[in-house]
Amino acid sequence: MNIKKTAIVLLASTSLGISIGSTINQNTAQAFSWHSSAIPTKLQGYWYATANHHQGVGIYRHYIRYSGEKAAHITKWRYAGNHFYKFHYTHSGGFTILLHYFGPHKITMDSFWHSYFR
Repeated sequence: MNIKKTAIVLLASTSLGISIGSTINQNTAQAFSWHSSAIPTKLQGYWYATANHHQGVGIYRHYIRYSGEKAAHITKWRYAGNHFYKFHYTHSGGFTILLHYFGPHKITMDSFWHSYFR
């Protein structure tokens, strides 16, 4: 009788472990997938360049516009981990815009001015 109870408990704990493991894998896979919806609202707004306060970058719902440049229409984006975001835009030729979000008042981007504040 003791062997049956042990086998049932072992089987139940194994199935519970498998279901929890599959849930964790599904969540991490979705976090790193490409999104075609709007840019996250915490990134949106106008950011001023740290080195030159007359220059900056405007991040809007579906495009990014550097001062004095045409707007880059964002086709898809993804969260790359550790507060990094990657953006694909139309006519990019395979290049991406990389953004590092430090907090609500500071970001860095792979652009001429590099560091921005709000």
